[in-house]
This record gives sequence, structure tokens and C-alpha cells, in this order.
Amino acid sequence: MATKAEVTRALERLMGRLDGNDANVRSAIPGRKVFCCRVPDLETSWYSVIEDGHVSPPVEAPVPDTVDVTLQVRSDDLIELAEERTSFVSAFLSGRVRVQASMIDLLRLRTLL
Repeated sequence: MATKAEVTRALERLMGRLDGNDANVRSAIPGRKVFCCRVPDLETSWYSVIEDGHVSPPVEAPVPDTVDVTLQVRSDDLIELAEERTSFVSAFLSGRVRVQASMIDLLRLRTLL
């Protein structure tokens, strides 16, 4: 099991990759979306906001808005995703990553993952 610090660094890397790709993020996710990454083995969640193509750094404090997309992933699997040792699609298809979102948000997200 990874530590909270390791998970925070992994999420910062993942969100940083998205933030560096603002043109694609802006076209895929118009408007404002709140993301939550729930890590059940650490009993913690991190939140990030995507707005106008930019991605905020993940924080443990919930944002005041409604969460639009929730990812649930164990800490070790999140580290593997951040280090690109596994793909999001294979982790999703194997059940190691679960996503709660509207169908429209899922379709928009697939272009980024």
C-alpha cells in the first residue's frame, strides 16, 4: 500500500500532465468539472477542478461544488497509472479503476485517457 504522500505526488503528476495539455482538455471538457479521486485503502479522497482547460492541483479538502466525476482506485494501482506501468483502459477494464460520471462526461474523458 502506498502512502498518502506518494499518492499525492502521483496525482500531482497525473493532473500536471493534463494541465500541460490545455487545448485538448479545453475541447474535451468545456466549462467547469470537479473531479474526485477516492483511494479506499487510504480512506482518503483528493479533489481537483478542471476549468477552461486548466487543471487545479489535487487537494484533500473537498471543493464546495458538486463532484462531477469520481475515480475510485487503490493506492498501488494509482502509482502504477502515474508511472505509466499500466494504462487507464486496462485498469478500468480489469476493475482496478472505477468511474462514476454521467455518460456525457465519460465520453468526453475517453479522449484524454
